Amino acid sequence: ELTLREGRNRQVRRMTAAVGHPTLRLIRAAIGAVTLGGLAPGQWRAMDERVLFR
Repeated sequence: ELTLREGRNRQVRRMTAAVGHPTLRLIRAAIGAVTLGGLAPGQWRAMDERVLFR
């Protein structure tokens, strides 16, 4: 697991390749306070302003 506060384009892929472990699959699990939670691929949930501006 890897956590970035701020990232540039392809930063994770370059970092892992530099140490000899190329990234095969990359999943964004959260953006700020908004997380995937228990969502399955293809699922979605409605969000209101309270969630977005937390």
